[in-house]
Amino acid sequence: MLQAHTCTITFVHHNQAVKPVLPWLSCLLLLSACSPSPPEVHESRFMMGTLVEFTVYGVPRTEATAAIRAAANAMQEATDSLTIYGDVGNTVKGFNASRPGTPVQLPAAVSSLLMQAKAVERQSHGAFSPTLGSLSLLWGFSTPKPPSRPPTDEDIRQALAGIGPELLRRLTTPAHTWVRLHEQTRLDFGGIGKGYAIDIGIAILRKRGIEHALINAGGDMRAIGRHGERPWHIGIRHPRQAGAVLATLNLEGDVSVVTSGDYERFFIYHGRRYHHILNPENGRPADKSQSVTVIAENATLADAWSTALFVLGPKGLELLKKRHIDALIVDAGGDIHTTPGMKKWLK
Repeated sequence: MLQAHTCTITFVHHNQAVKPVLPWLSCLLLLSACSPSPPEVHESRFMMGTLVEFTVYGVPRTEATAAIRAAANAMQEATDSLTIYGDVGNTVKGFNASRPGTPVQLPAAVSSLLMQAKAVERQSHGAFSPTLGSLSLLWGFSTPKPPSRPPTDEDIRQALAGIGPELLRRLTTPAHTWVRLHEQTRLDFGGIGKGYAIDIGIAILRKRGIEHALINAGGDMRAIGRHGERPWHIGIRHPRQAGAVLATLNLEGDVSVVTSGDYERFFIYHGRRYHHILNPENGRPADKSQSVTVIAENATLADAWSTALFVLGPKGLELLKKRHIDALIVDAGGDIHTTPGMKKWLK
């Protein structure tokens, strides 16, 4: 809303004031100089088990609100197409329930995401795996009733039998057809799906003409453009000090940041912390990291690699040398390890 201003121009000649000249012109100039830029618009939605925050800058509120609504709807649809929890039906659940050896055609978008997940699985030497479904359901961190004690060793052993790249096969025809080869092999996009949904949301915002925005889904985020006259300032949560910030990042252009931590979903049993990031090798919560922050070209990639690096710990940074990915790892003892390129992002 423009505020009313009283505008006059007074000329002074020999210390004597004369009548204002062209007051309408002075008002026009003043309003042009003082008109505020479109406000920042901030809205939140609860989805993917977390609070998703949308921030749009530089466009009128009506346009920003409509774009956010469209992005949120698309993100929810993507999430519904991937989840293995709840009552929502989808082809992923159908695949997980199929008889081993039976071909199942997945939607093209789901099949493409599965290919990306398997690429990170290969590059991380199995630290990230899309075949954790049975293990994830066993631990139950994403179920309505959170766990309070770990599963038995025998139950974990049975779930582990379904994990591995060799137990999931893609057929060349028909397109997007996959086969699971073990009864315990079940898909789980929990380590990559949130980032994927964020990328879809950003794509929708851009399609609506938004050039400056941030989507933050509980620590997984992607920023485009700038936050007004400055970069986007993003704080990395300290994994052991509630409310404290470990570091601050300056982001602009098109950058994705994802943080995975053992403080997000966990329980304490007999004095030991059990959290939701599971190691595909032994079927138990990974124990080499407290938190991992990854910066990558898109949120899908950052999400998958934050999970893989959490499992690997600091030694996993070696795998990033030939990739356009930066990372900061807080190891199990609280020490910080980073890639050399991380310095350019730190405030």
